[in-house]
Amino acid sequence: MSWLLLCGLSLAATLTGTVKERGTGDPLPGALIAVGELETRSNAKGAFELEVPEGTVEVMVLAGEHEPVFLSVQTPAPALEIYMLRAEAVGEIVVEARREMPHPSAQVLDRERVQKAPGTFEDPVRLLQSLPGVAVTPEYGPASGVLAVRGSAPEETRYYLDGVEIPYLFHFNNYSSVFHSRLLEDLSFFPSTFGATYGNATGAVVEARSREPDATRLHAGANINLVMVGGYLTTPVGKSGGLSVSARRSYQDARQNDQFSVWPRFYDYLARYDTDLRSPDHHLAVTFVGAGDNYSRYVFDAQEFDALEVETSPSLVFDRDFHSAAIRLHNSFGSVSSRTSVAVVWDRWAGTLPTDSQLRVSRYAWLRNDSIWSQSSVMDLAYGVELKPENVQRQATASRAWPELRDEAPLLSRGESVDESLNRVLWGGYVEPRFRVADLRMQPGLRVQGDGKGRVGVDPRLSVWWTPKEDLRIWGAAGRYSQLPSLDVLSPATGDPTLGVSQSDQASLGMDVALAGRWELGLSAWGKRFDGVILQVPGEVPRAVDGSAMGLEFSSRYRMREHFFAWTSLTLGRSERDGAPFDYDQPWSVDLVASWDFRPTWNVGVRYRLSAGLPYTAAVGGRYDADKDMYTPILGDTNGARLVNYQKVDLHIEKSWTMRNWTLVAYGEGWLVPPRNNGMYVVYSYDFSQSATVSGPVFLPLVGLRAEF
Repeated sequence: MSWLLLCGLSLAATLTGTVKERGTGDPLPGALIAVGELETRSNAKGAFELEVPEGTVEVMVLAGEHEPVFLSVQTPAPALEIYMLRAEAVGEIVVEARREMPHPSAQVLDRERVQKAPGTFEDPVRLLQSLPGVAVTPEYGPASGVLAVRGSAPEETRYYLDGVEIPYLFHFNNYSSVFHSRLLEDLSFFPSTFGATYGNATGAVVEARSREPDATRLHAGANINLVMVGGYLTTPVGKSGGLSVSARRSYQDARQNDQFSVWPRFYDYLARYDTDLRSPDHHLAVTFVGAGDNYSRYVFDAQEFDALEVETSPSLVFDRDFHSAAIRLHNSFGSVSSRTSVAVVWDRWAGTLPTDSQLRVSRYAWLRNDSIWSQSSVMDLAYGVELKPENVQRQATASRAWPELRDEAPLLSRGESVDESLNRVLWGGYVEPRFRVADLRMQPGLRVQGDGKGRVGVDPRLSVWWTPKEDLRIWGAAGRYSQLPSLDVLSPATGDPTLGVSQSDQASLGMDVALAGRWELGLSAWGKRFDGVILQVPGEVPRAVDGSAMGLEFSSRYRMREHFFAWTSLTLGRSERDGAPFDYDQPWSVDLVASWDFRPTWNVGVRYRLSAGLPYTAAVGGRYDADKDMYTPILGDTNGARLVNYQKVDLHIEKSWTMRNWTLVAYGEGWLVPPRNNGMYVVYSYDFSQSATVSGPVFLPLVGLRAEF
């Protein structure tokens, strides 16, 4: 018997190797490697070894969520490299109505929807414009990159990246957000009636969270299409740290057309380092982020006029960039958790004409702390403070008013020369108990904020959720929302230093229901009353006005994770200020988005948008100014005219190839805007006797490649 055992051992061989995921090269720990009744599992690095008989053996490898692998191996054999393909998803139904949302009317966009929604070029900010309540703006128009939400102006919305307020989240014309989508964790959108956590906004709040770097292995990716090129990388640093970096740049700036003498170009970058401090309960993150945009366009429509008018038509050079450095600390002390952000932000905004120019430079520091004290299963207490010292330097030399440049060069649009430096310190604090009793959740909150110069806003708020069934949620919210006037409108030179705090009393009521546990329907009604909000009209001093807005939103959603998602929304609403239609008053809009993985390596999608045209104030004639030897416009009723109704179709298709250690994706997109629905804005001849509507491209194709490992 002992002789037979020794003989068996002499015929044994050691089978070694590593198990990795095909397409990424990531090790697969815990994979089962079996030869008959002999088996072992791979370690944290995907490595394994197993004593097996010499000769031909049948090897089976199993790992969760991956296709099984079966091999015939002649032993003894060199170390094996086994690559396992991720199995096709089962198709989990995602019911968003079951999620516990942080604010009543919140929308949260995750990576799957961002990366597969057509017309977005995998970019989250573009996808925001398909959500209910967001005004649809024509592509390539001066307002195409703005987020005007539920009757509020773009400047009444606040943007945050990892808890730090930044000047803007998107590049020119809303083409792309200011950081790589592959480094996005999620994007939260609060259109109105949000809790006391956020303040100094009578409009909406958009908060983006970047992904924590992978501290276990190297990942990288590159992307190139007809507009831009970029890439990202994440890598371990030290024992517990991780670093992620990304950079992108467009390369169409050598291109020209009838309206742009220099085609829009942009760049952005992000670097983030994360590490634990002694334990996972204490975490440090350091982030650097920046972005820039530049273009040159004719102020008037060069296509509609004769050669002399084209020659004398001035060209605006737009140039804006911002840079931010932030440190964030996440700490947990038993029942109390806190997040602290400290940052500095620099924002430069320039506009130059042949004879006139503007330069606005904003610098501010940012300090914010948010804490949650979990007292019991019935109540949590959220509280926090923020501080924002800021300085704004403004310089402008203007020979006349340029109302055509209201969105791109606001100082030039006023036609006043200025050279000044403005300073202040904004502060704020909030407290918000969060109660949970059976199927009822209730969040009363109070927020107080001011500017250190006598302006103080006191905002009581209340949110209530009732979930009588798993797939039915009814919610309501109401409160006051204050916004301190910007330093620009308080300028002694061009503004009114006596302006007070803008206020908006808001209310919303809605419900979400999932039919048959999968098809979701949502209905919400909202209303706003504005008191003392700032109205800026080119050539006039900013002033406080009153207004109102109301609307009704219907949405339909269906989502099968990793296979298919679709949503449709209908928004009805009206918004007015100072007795006239608001600049972004849009009586109705319809949005449809669908994406389908009809094969494991193929995806197709479509997005359709149809909306009423935005209002504008038309010039009904011109008046000759002999002193300046030029014509000035005679304006009609405020926002008494409208652009044509707008509609747009986006198509998307992509094909992926999975290699051993990397994945290649080829994709194509097409934008189609019918000519009759393609008006961006109206321009006039030098004497305002003629007008023309500037139209965007009818069809814009885009193809590209993306590689990742």
